[in-house]
Amino acid sequence: MRVPDSSIRRPLLFAVVAALVALLAVTAAPAQAAPPPAELAFGSFTPVKAQRFQSLRYADDGRTFFAAGQWRCQIGPRPGSVACQGHPYTAPPGTQGVAITNDAQGPWWVPPGTNYTFGSRAGFRAPALKVGQKISVANVTCAVPRRNVVSCASPNRAFILSRAWHKFYYPRGDRAHSANPAPKYLPARLR
Repeated sequence: MRVPDSSIRRPLLFAVVAALVALLAVTAAPAQAAPPPAELAFGSFTPVKAQRFQSLRYADDGRTFFAAGQWRCQIGPRPGSVACQGHPYTAPPGTQGVAITNDAQGPWWVPPGTNYTFGSRAGFRAPALKVGQKISVANVTCAVPRRNVVSCASPNRAFILSRAWHKFYYPRGDRAHSANPAPKYLPARLR
């Protein structure tokens, strides 16, 4: 076997090394995660004292309640659990609201005829969460980004609800959740 002389080997070696460096740079570059939508950028909201929103009555099992425009929401009683009562235009007919359970399932639409209960069982009157405010309890944060819009997130799941549309977030590959609407029903920034 004949070995090429050094005048040919050196440029060939440089070309191979340059190609490998370029390939490694492209494949090793970390993927930039898209920034969260404004509704889920909770750092921009003013926190409230959660104690004022928590029912201490036994029948409510330590849940925290708040009202946000047309939405009536509850956090707890277990970490990562949150639900809001209401029906956006993009929800299935008869839907009572949406729920995330223990940060393990959801967001799910709560269908009619189930035994799921929204709101206080003991008559606790939920205070209003105002536009620009957020509440954080039991691994859940909820906020009111705009009038009649509510957003809530557990560590792995989230939802945004408005009168006209909804958007659900869940881990890639997860099957324990309800579907998002067709992109044409969402604001362009959320498609």
